[in-house]
Amino acid sequence: MKDEKEQHKNISLVEAAVIFLSSTAYFYLLLIFVYPYLKSNLTVNPALYWFITGFLLFVPLFVFSVLMVRKEGNRSFNKIIQALYIKKLSGRDWYYSITGLILIFLLSGLIYGISWILNWWLGIGMIDTQPWFMDQFRPFKCWEILLLLVWLAMFFFNIAGEEILWRGYIQARLNSKYSWLWCCLLWAVFHLPFGLNIILMASPALIIIPYIFSKTKNTTIGIFIHGLYNGPIFIAISLGLLN
Repeated sequence: MKDEKEQHKNISLVEAAVIFLSSTAYFYLLLIFVYPYLKSNLTVNPALYWFITGFLLFVPLFVFSVLMVRKEGNRSFNKIIQALYIKKLSGRDWYYSITGLILIFLLSGLIYGISWILNWWLGIGMIDTQPWFMDQFRPFKCWEILLLLVWLAMFFFNIAGEEILWRGYIQARLNSKYSWLWCCLLWAVFHLPFGLNIILMASPALIIIPYIFSKTKNTTIGIFIHGLYNGPIFIAISLGLLN
């Protein structure tokens, strides 16, 4: 049986950069053309504008990842899963998962705390924890809670689409000594459309998740951490439990 390194072809840093930068450019185009169109033509909770835009952004990432590993000759479901490094969590993997998640929350809290101190002491504006294009977001009311079902579907493709592409496909095949560092940088570039404040707040995740993958070669850990870092907070905000 071939080992993991023989089951796929390596990709160069240039190829990885092209995928990341193309995805970032596509993200910008969605925010420039699609998001404003939805905002002008739909009279619903503004969150739905992002959900629809998110589907258009993340579903292609998910599909692209699957198509690329199929191109390598991985045709069956099990082979695709294996080629994307989606594995069960071992005891060691759970250690990295829980430790990584706790570190990300602590460091994100530290960043927000420093911002609060600078605001109180020097009058420097607080770091914005919400993307600039979601400035009209408001908690769901009555039937709008059903929009969480739409969010859940989009959220699946958001987390799975990013992790299987950035980690399971690109980072696993990146032919570079410091592949995880390059993936940190390129993943931060992908977040540029969200704004620099979001990149700063997310920087612990942008660093820790690629690092953990470099140690474990398990995409499931990234899905676990990424999902628990983003999901519960959004649900709490949507229900008005957090501002």
